[in-house]
Amino acid sequence: MNIHNLLLLFFAFFCSIHNVNGYNFLVISPVYGFSHMKCMAIIANQLADAGHQVTFFQPFVVELFQNHDLIKNSKIEVINYWHDEEGKRNIPSHSVLSDAWTAVKYQSDIGVKLFAPKVLHGAFQHMCRRMFEDKELHQTLKEKKFDVVLSETFDFCGLYLADYLEMPAIISVFTGSKLSAITDALGEPSFLHYYPSPSSHFGPKQSLYDRVNNLWYKLLSSSAFGELFDRQYADIEKITNGTVRHWKPILGDVTYHFANSNPYLDFVVPTIPKVVPIGGYTMDYKQVPPVSKELDEILNKRPYNVFISYGTMVSAKFMPDNYKHAMFELFKNNQNVTFLWKYEDVEEKLIKEHIPENVHLKSWFPQPSLLADKRVKLFITHGGLGSTMELAYAAKPGIVTPLFADQPSNAQMLARHGSVEVYSKHDIPNWKKQSDLLRKMLLDEKYQTAATRLAEILNHQPINPKELVVKHAENAARFGKMPSLTPFAKDMGFVEFYNIDIMIYGFSFLLFAIYGAIETFGFLRKCFTVRRVKTE
Repeated sequence: MNIHNLLLLFFAFFCSIHNVNGYNFLVISPVYGFSHMKCMAIIANQLADAGHQVTFFQPFVVELFQNHDLIKNSKIEVINYWHDEEGKRNIPSHSVLSDAWTAVKYQSDIGVKLFAPKVLHGAFQHMCRRMFEDKELHQTLKEKKFDVVLSETFDFCGLYLADYLEMPAIISVFTGSKLSAITDALGEPSFLHYYPSPSSHFGPKQSLYDRVNNLWYKLLSSSAFGELFDRQYADIEKITNGTVRHWKPILGDVTYHFANSNPYLDFVVPTIPKVVPIGGYTMDYKQVPPVSKELDEILNKRPYNVFISYGTMVSAKFMPDNYKHAMFELFKNNQNVTFLWKYEDVEEKLIKEHIPENVHLKSWFPQPSLLADKRVKLFITHGGLGSTMELAYAAKPGIVTPLFADQPSNAQMLARHGSVEVYSKHDIPNWKKQSDLLRKMLLDEKYQTAATRLAEILNHQPINPKELVVKHAENAARFGKMPSLTPFAKDMGFVEFYNIDIMIYGFSFLLFAIYGAIETFGFLRKCFTVRRVKTE
């Protein structure tokens, strides 16, 4: 046997040993928002690349993205799970957020409270019902003997299912940055004032209004998602005859919680060891392919190139006509700039009639490849966390126009590093204002300098976020639940935690001491007065 065959035999033996020792993971990823799916798929890929068995279970809440190629490792078993007939009749409309371009409710605290629970519960309800009624699914998942289940908190149904099936270890995942509703249940300290309200002043000095606003925002946002999880719990409780646990003890028992937050990028908040900040685990610009030949030729036409994408949840085609006309004027008045605009309906009559030649439209662009290209000088984005993270890691300046949800906070999070400017969606019709900002950012080197510094910091972190994902997942598989990571303080009541009872006792003692001192002083004064009278 020659040396080549010996090496092959050794390699095969090593791989077989590695696979035997690998852990068995279930990743639950509801198909609803593309960025959420992408984050969960990357976790699955990284675990599989580390030599573990991975099953990727994706319930199609909406029947979109059916042909996505997010799963890169061929060894991952993918289970596509579809609506039953009742669910098909209630599939959420893709245009549910079509008014987000102009509506104030999507960025107001009260709007979140009134809007989010109803809309999201309606979207998730029927798929969640099917998942709990399907005993065959339960049996299939139990037979696979998973070591760990990873599921997102945004749609809590997967976590309810994992706990209901008594999986050995659970890792909750939030593909956004911060979700205030879950902090208390996890045992995490409140990040009140550490993580400001989107409408508060972002800086070292906060006024009384800002602090009241932060408190108001925390209470309403926590209440909104708490109500969503409670609605899901009520539905599942009926199906399971009360044998499912409430979401708060489920979160209290998770081995780890993965937060898509990066401490070098995000607002600094107090936290605990079981909350693992994995933000940046999706980033690897060394592996990003170059742009296609077609895009390469387009990028060489003019001195400046600007990429525009407002994400997948709110389509650009739903812009009001006056917004679109303002965009046309923006393009026409910047002829030395090539604009690449992600637009969902390139055959739209208004678009075909008015779009100038320096604009290239596609329903999809390879965003990482474009951001990695030095010829793209600026990114105009909605501020979704995925795009925000890609923008930061790519050392690219940007204009962030938040539309809804966490996007205003993401925009301010990045703006404090000096690499982006935040632009109100209500100012899109003011094309002159946006044009002036565009030119300023293309010409002022300070934005590129700040973006380069931020990217350098993120790309040279002491611990790679990918390692945090894999090593913590392996640790959860090895040891299961670890209650020692959960602080006892999470079970303390409001009065206990904030020492209100101590303050009451202290105040009572102080009053008693003052009263005693007054009485003693009065008694002594009376005695002194009586003695003086007798002497006289």
